[in-house]
Amino acid sequence: MKIKNKFFTRDWWTTQLSLIIRNEISLEERQRIPYTPAKLVFIFFILFLFIFILGFLAAGRFYRENVQKTDNTDLAYQLKIKVDSLSQKLETQNSYMDNIKKILGGDIKYMKSALSGVQEDSVLAKKNFDSLDIDFLGKADLKLREELEGNNKVFASLGGGQSLESLKDIFLFSPIKGIVSEKYNSLENHYGVDIVAEKDEPIKSIAEGTVILSSWTDDTGYVIAIQHKANLISVYKHCSSLMKKTGDFVTVGEIVAIIGNTGKLSSGPHLHFELWYRGNPVNPEELVSF
Repeated sequence: MKIKNKFFTRDWWTTQLSLIIRNEISLEERQRIPYTPAKLVFIFFILFLFIFILGFLAAGRFYRENVQKTDNTDLAYQLKIKVDSLSQKLETQNSYMDNIKKILGGDIKYMKSALSGVQEDSVLAKKNFDSLDIDFLGKADLKLREELEGNNKVFASLGGGQSLESLKDIFLFSPIKGIVSEKYNSLENHYGVDIVAEKDEPIKSIAEGTVILSSWTDDTGYVIAIQHKANLISVYKHCSSLMKKTGDFVTVGEIVAIIGNTGKLSSGPHLHFELWYRGNPVNPEELVSF
């Protein structure tokens, strides 16, 4: 005789059952909850599905937080590397600017320290470092150029009739209209040109750039220097007054000073104009029309 399994039949799923809640002591019926096996399975399925969805959402959020945390860590590391690199470049640039300022300003103490540890000839060793000597300043300039360029052959290649093909395509505005009274002569330590113009004539920037020096020196009076692109620096000396201060950005043709007759080395109202390319002086007349 074959016995039929009464479970999981249609009648079994729809059988009406009740869950009775009684008082344990008095056996008084407190609540009766009707149900069927189908309803009970459905309720458990809904609860399971709800818990599964909550777990899935929580796991996804935890994963995204971990990924974002990892991405933020990588980004912070990359930013740290960039900041370190920029700090090193800024330190190098500031050191370069300070050296240029000291040379243009005739800082004897700096030149003295720059030559420490270097073997000097007997004539140079007897020089008084507290007094200004043109020959000494020339050798100190050369020493600084060696520090900046690493090889004084570069200076030799740029002295006098230097080749400046990389600067030929750059348009340079004339700082002032006048007559060149004294030309560039590196052999006589005259690293620029003297331009005579009318009284109170404004001096203009030859190109856009940033003012790296705006000061007074005993020999050259009011001096202003501007850093341009392509490692080019323009210097304007013997001014009667300066219109810009260090750190200012100037555009091409913008007035930066007024022609004057300041400083011990000035013999009359004029502009002493210099151009420095990669730490070396160049003849301004090769690049600028006065």
